[in-house]
Amino acid sequence: MLKNTIPLSQYDNLRVAIRVRPPLPRETEDGIPFRSIAIVSQDHKSISLAEYLGAELDEIERQREWEEKPQLFQLHRFTFDSVFDLDSTQLDVYTQTAKPAVQSVLEGYNSTIFAYGQTGTGKTYTMEGFTYNNKDPERGIIQRTIEDIFYFIESTSNENTKFIIRASYLQIYNENISDLLKPEKKNLQIREDKKKGIYVDCLSEWAVLSPIDLYALLKRGASFRAPA
Repeated sequence: MLKNTIPLSQYDNLRVAIRVRPPLPRETEDGIPFRSIAIVSQDHKSISLAEYLGAELDEIERQREWEEKPQLFQLHRFTFDSVFDLDSTQLDVYTQTAKPAVQSVLEGYNSTIFAYGQTGTGKTYTMEGFTYNNKDPERGIIQRTIEDIFYFIESTSNENTKFIIRASYLQIYNENISDLLKPEKKNLQIREDKKKGIYVDCLSEWAVLSPIDLYALLKRGASFRAPA
């Protein structure tokens, strides 16, 4: 699972990746052919966004002017560490973004994978994939991370080593921190300790022995999560 990963020496402390999602069925119900205003470079390092400078038209007329009057469209180019286009797979995204972070955790470093974007941009799909089937290619970063961690444990365990995995699941909503695995715990506080570092006081921790255990916690916590 962790073979052929990119050497960590090639990575900075912070990396930013952009993913452009394909249109949803409800966004193409009117029968108008979809044309993305996001153009990803061939090296997948930059993205150009097309700004329409002409008069307000319907979508069909706007796409026609894209072909006939390209001067009415101004491109704004932005560069990132990685850019994934509409055809990118869940495996592509995980391998090139999250997997090196998982590897660094297994080497003893703290690491965070942070998905940010507007509602409906695909954060939940990228992170979870709407499936907990470890054979489903649509599974997200969280499931693939869990699989790699347990694969590492299985491949390196011996009589001289011991691994303990604990999981927590919290939500920050309207500036309040709540424990999704013990929903009665609300308004939790962030503390700092010389030994523990920064932590959430009274946040529950659950020992897990397998990916199945973690999937069960994810499903349980998701049922209490505020989606708005």
